[in-house]
Amino acid sequence: MIRELTINDFEIVESIVAKLHKIHVDNRPDFYIKNEHPIKKKEYKAMLNSKDKINIAYIVDDRIAGICLATIKDKIEKSIYIDDIFVLEEFRHQGIATKLYKQVESIAKDIGAKRIDLTVWQFNKTAMKFYESLGMETQRKILETRLE
Repeated sequence: MIRELTINDFEIVESIVAKLHKIHVDNRPDFYIKNEHPIKKKEYKAMLNSKDKINIAYIVDDRIAGICLATIKDKIEKSIYIDDIFVLEEFRHQGIATKLYKQVESIAKDIGAKRIDLTVWQFNKTAMKFYESLGMETQRKILETRLE
C-alpha cells in the first residue's frame, strides 16, 4: 500500500535518507560530506507542509519498506523532480520502487506535468538499470576530469 508520509514517520525516513546519503558519501566523498543526520526534523516538517512536494511511502505489514520524495517544478513547464527513491534492503526485488515510481508518474499526469526528471550517479549501475527499465532515457551527461 502507498500512503503519504506523516510527521510520525520522521525517524524511519531519517534513517532511510541516511542510508542513501551514506551510499553517496562512500562513492563520492568529494561531493558528499559524512552526516549521520542528513535530514533535520525542521526540514522534514517543511517538506510535509509544502504544496510542491510529493512525500510517499510504501507500506508492508505496517512498516515503511520504501520512500519516494519528489518536488513539483513549475518554471518553464510543469515537471516532477524525484529527489529520492529508496527501498530498504529486506524489501528489495518485490516491485516496491516501481510502484512508488508509478505513483509519482500518475501524480505527474494528473497535474499536467510534461516530464519526470531525476539525477543518478554513474557509480550506481543498479539504479541506472532500474530507471531505464521504467522507460527513462538519458537527458544529458555531466562529464568530469578528476584531478587528484
